[in-house]
Amino acid sequence: MASLGLERCYMIMNLLFVLTFVLLNSAHCFNPKGLNVSAVAGESDWSLARATFYGLPTGYGTDAGACGYKNAVAQAPFSSMVSAGGPSLYKSGKGCGACYQVKCNSNQACSTNPVTVVITDECQGCVNESVHFDLSGTAFSAMAVPGQDSQLRDAGVLQILYRKVECNYVGETVVFQVEEGSNDYYFAVLAKYVNGDGEIGLVELKQALASDTWLPMSHSWGAVWKLGVTSPLRAPLSLRLTYSDSGETVVASDVIPAGWQPGAKYKSNNGTINAAGWANAGVTWYGEPEGAGSTGGACGYGVAVANPPLYAMISAGGPSLFNNGKGCGTCYQIMCTGNPACSGRPITVTITDECPGGPCTSEPVHFDLSGKSMGALAKPGQAGNLRAAGVLRVNYRRAACSYSGTKIAFHVDAGANPYYMSFVVEYENGEGDLASVEIQPAGGGFISMQEMRSAVWKLNSGSAMRGPFNIRLTSGESKKVVVAQAVIPANWKPGQTYRSIVNF
Repeated sequence: MASLGLERCYMIMNLLFVLTFVLLNSAHCFNPKGLNVSAVAGESDWSLARATFYGLPTGYGTDAGACGYKNAVAQAPFSSMVSAGGPSLYKSGKGCGACYQVKCNSNQACSTNPVTVVITDECQGCVNESVHFDLSGTAFSAMAVPGQDSQLRDAGVLQILYRKVECNYVGETVVFQVEEGSNDYYFAVLAKYVNGDGEIGLVELKQALASDTWLPMSHSWGAVWKLGVTSPLRAPLSLRLTYSDSGETVVASDVIPAGWQPGAKYKSNNGTINAAGWANAGVTWYGEPEGAGSTGGACGYGVAVANPPLYAMISAGGPSLFNNGKGCGTCYQIMCTGNPACSGRPITVTITDECPGGPCTSEPVHFDLSGKSMGALAKPGQAGNLRAAGVLRVNYRRAACSYSGTKIAFHVDAGANPYYMSFVVEYENGEGDLASVEIQPAGGGFISMQEMRSAVWKLNSGSAMRGPFNIRLTSGESKKVVVAQAVIPANWKPGQTYRSIVNF
């Protein structure tokens, strides 16, 4: 009993110590101006998982996957960017077709850039973790720093971050593949390239002349649904899909025609694809084939365009994108499907330069990509063919910038001095562009800075300013605010880069 009382005493003392520590730190260290609220919110939808890979190092896993997609996993729009899922992802087959973003930062070979994969198979042995992705070799390699994919594959089981995302197969409509063994009394079908939720919770079938009767099908295996009837089915057949998460429905009217055959594929043609904000643009590329476009770009990022976290995945923008410099730092997803060399999967680029002439001014929206970005739009091994294709038509949409693990940096201009402060703001998460920048010298208040025709902000003070400097940033559209406390020190030097501890 004495021993038990002593243990309780120690427990109470430890609890008091922890509470005291928390209260003291809350009272003395909490600074609401410097709290990176938006950065916390921006990462809140990412969760931890483990990842391995299977199949060939640059392959697609297997075409015998448990979802039944067969060799479609190697072709556009899946383009080998697929994964087998552990039990919590495969969901006994009902997880087939779901899309996830995955990224890694736990290894030096990790790029930290997110890639999108589709669940197309089951990993039966992936039971040691609550969430496990057994990626194709291609998808696993896509998480690596360029040129370090083999090092990443050698790392074994990786800790990664993941989140569920909407599937977007631009230019594709849902395809229904009738299973072998189907007949007039037994009908089984697999649906693929389903936009939105990706996961299907219910499939229903309607026969010709039965205008109000939808027959619920039962889940068979993988992405396959089946229906048995006592009288012959009357084609054409319509199919209605209900998404698992949202409960929304998509109807493919008369998609299975009269005279249908087992093993045949039938494509819907009735708007089953949600464009999800995608629009059309033109694309060219400039600089070296595997390069970063130019390190002298009009946004002022300099050599940073070739280094992490941009990794040369950048673009010059035509007038509507560059927007007189206000578009510097904005991020876009781009996808090409109109050329045989196109992969059909999206990439993300950052606007770091201006494209002032040629096709960039003859179209409403034009991206002049770095050579590396242009190559990233291609199927494996076909980057050269895509770069030789001339002006491409692509789909694009504005995307949130996500420089995981990177904080906002300030590169002080070479001509800055105590009377004139100017710097480039780099690596802003979220919207990427800024509505305002304010600077606070030591002993003074915040002063608004002027934006130049780039990502450079300047202030002619008229009197000498002393550091350290606090800098307050307001994002372009949402008007979110972060404050980089004392980010430029008292002994600052022109030409130096100073990294904050905040981001949007």
